[in-house]
Amino acid sequence: MVSVTVNENAVNKVFADLEKQLRFAAAQALTKTAQDAQEEVKRQLPERFTIRTGWLAKGIRIRPASRNNLKASVLVKDAFMALQETGGDKTSPFGDALGVPVGARPTPQNITRPSKFPGALLAKKGFFIAPITHGSKTTGVWKRTGKGRRERLQLMYVFERKVRLKPRFGFHETVRKVAVERFPHRFAEALRQALASLR
Repeated sequence: MVSVTVNENAVNKVFADLEKQLRFAAAQALTKTAQDAQEEVKRQLPERFTIRTGWLAKGIRIRPASRNNLKASVLVKDAFMALQETGGDKTSPFGDALGVPVGARPTPQNITRPSKFPGALLAKKGFFIAPITHGSKTTGVWKRTGKGRRERLQLMYVFERKVRLKPRFGFHETVRKVAVERFPHRFAEALRQALASLR
């Protein structure tokens, strides 16, 4: 008869060390996958929106995973982007009409500074509110220049009760696609490094 004795404490230590390395590898893989998704969301922003500054990309954040919390998240800091994801009606948070830039933003790439907001313009000489066409219930901010025959009117803003937004962010689908494609590779990579450290 052959009797084999195992050092139970040593075996338990090996399994405990292995579990730690597996959890560490999983946390690393989850975090790097979230970073991959974050970069892909940022990369797609100019394809989906007119980008005027870098602040929108800065709002795409991640929450890393840890050994004790095997969950990583990709987050959007700016709450107004929710409508860009789902679509729907954009209304003023103050209950009044929305000022939609026309002449106040000559090109889609232009940034509308506070000095060009409706309230600021109306405080200046030559700006006034009037219907956008004769008899229309929709009003706007107009700019008057010149006098007599040389008088010119330029529509700066149109006031709308709501603006319909189409879903164009594609955030959830982008993150899901990257997670499915990248996590297996990221986990295999992290697991190799973790197991190598046990040798």
